[in-house]
Amino acid sequence: MNEKVDRPLLDRRGLAKNRIEALADGIFAVAMTLLVLDIKSPVNVRFDTTDNLVDYLVGLEHSFAMYAISFLVLAIFWIGHHVLFHFVRHVDRRLLWLNITFLLLVTFVPFSTDLLGDHGHLMLPVVVYGLNLLVLGALLNLQLRYLRLHPHLASPDLTSIVWARMHSEAKVYALIPIASMLTSLWSPRLGMYLYLLLVIPTFAPGRLDRHLHPGRGTGTTEPTDEP
Repeated sequence: MNEKVDRPLLDRRGLAKNRIEALADGIFAVAMTLLVLDIKSPVNVRFDTTDNLVDYLVGLEHSFAMYAISFLVLAIFWIGHHVLFHFVRHVDRRLLWLNITFLLLVTFVPFSTDLLGDHGHLMLPVVVYGLNLLVLGALLNLQLRYLRLHPHLASPDLTSIVWARMHSEAKVYALIPIASMLTSLWSPRLGMYLYLLLVIPTFAPGRLDRHLHPGRGTGTTEPTDEP
């Protein structure tokens, strides 16, 4: 009789999350490092003056901008993944595959960055880059929904209020790539720089921070569910 009661409890525990976190950290680190390879150093070219070298480097402005923007974008998604797993207690096979699919799209960012850096005047690279980020955001949100539907995998700290706030932030991350792609129809350059707006919701203090750092500035030790 005890076996029948205990067996479901063992199944509900799931797998430890530390290995998928380690895999994610490694893949993000590699992808962020690969971005710098898109900045091409001159080969077999000799500059006679510093001014000539400066002119060449100024000509790489688009490549430097794409490197910085994509590095920030990957950092933002790494933070989002880190915050998500703050509320994960265990993982199962489906959540693992959702993460692996997410990481597959992370490794695609250096390619979509290079494509946009070399052919930013065309619309297709803008769409490829924007869709890359849209799908990344959608997969993060899908993992959040999965935790909502499988509470035995989630930490008790993932309350309905926390879930709603994380879901709202995910919508903001989806709006910016859409706005960038639409703006690129008029100005590809401006559309590219719109991705910098992703920094605002990421680094601006939000209501979710009260649940990540309970008691900060309030003198309390328990998170509050007040809206």
